[in-house]
Amino acid sequence: MYGTKFSMNDRKNGKKGRAVTDVNLTSMVDVCLTLVIIFMVSYPLVMQSGIKVSAPSMKKAKTISEETELKAEINLNEDYTIELNGDLIAPELLTDSLKSLMAASKNKLVVVSAEENVLHDHVVAILDEAKHCGAEQLSIIKKKK
Repeated sequence: MYGTKFSMNDRKNGKKGRAVTDVNLTSMVDVCLTLVIIFMVSYPLVMQSGIKVSAPSMKKAKTISEETELKAEINLNEDYTIELNGDLIAPELLTDSLKSLMAASKNKLVVVSAEENVLHDHVVAILDEAKHCGAEQLSIIKKKK
């Protein structure tokens, strides 16, 4: 008979059999392959990122402000009105205005600021909209009071 002995006693001869030394690798290989498949499927979902965040530095801030010819400065007020480059704008016109500014801009920079009581959801929605309109550089600043 082939295979692994499961008992320590040999019933035919009445003698003790040898210990089980064969390792069954089939189940361990199945588990490992299943884990590999799970990691392969979940890796792209984990590694996707829509917005890359980098720490600000004063050198970069100075060079960006000197090089930028045209940028979009968006301010969100507490009453959820939107200012684009200092002018009040209707929320439904923001997309078209941003697209035209990004088409004319060399660096495609959008600077977003919000007053203190504005919810983060609205700021993120503006950042997302700017990204869809062609912004390549997004900055969030805190407005001085």
